[in-house]
Amino acid sequence: MAKDPFSDEAAAAFLTGSSTAAKWPKVGYVVEGTVLNWRMAQQTDYDTSEPLYWEGKRRVMESVATDRSRPVMQLIMEIQGKPTGETWEGLGNAHKVLTDDDGKRTLYVKAYLQSAIARALKDASGKLEEGAFIRVERIADVPSQDKKRQAAHNYRATWTPAAQNAEAASSFLNESEDDNPFENGAEEPPF
Repeated sequence: MAKDPFSDEAAAAFLTGSSTAAKWPKVGYVVEGTVLNWRMAQQTDYDTSEPLYWEGKRRVMESVATDRSRPVMQLIMEIQGKPTGETWEGLGNAHKVLTDDDGKRTLYVKAYLQSAIARALKDASGKLEEGAFIRVERIADVPSQDKKRQAAHNYRATWTPAAQNAEAASSFLNESEDDNPFENGAEEPPF
């Protein structure tokens, strides 16, 4: 049941590296940016990092999963936003300064965040695509029944398709003037 560490998916994740996880430390906080890439990955347990599986309608760790169990999946989306120079860590959202912040954030899309993004895609008649712009705001907390865990968050998301995202137009939609070396009437290649 373990993931193959030598799969194409594992290699792609390794080569792309990882950015800072998107966090919403309080109600009203916004994370936004241009979609760089996305992939599907199996969710892991917060405490043990053990892969999670569906056993009927409940989630279980790999150690108790059966042959009939299905992996619990999530969408991992990397976006490029403006550098903020900060992030938050742990369940208590401890503030952390990012001195070399490049503005890239990783969204782990599941549960309430998945619902908000699905609704935003539907409202925009959009699709998952590089170059689209996403804006996600934490709008409320959902009471937690487990006192050891932080309350879940409710979100509002908006989606702007790549063709309408001015910030991504040149880099994602190939509007560069250098694309065709023969454009200026040259008869031979420039190399």
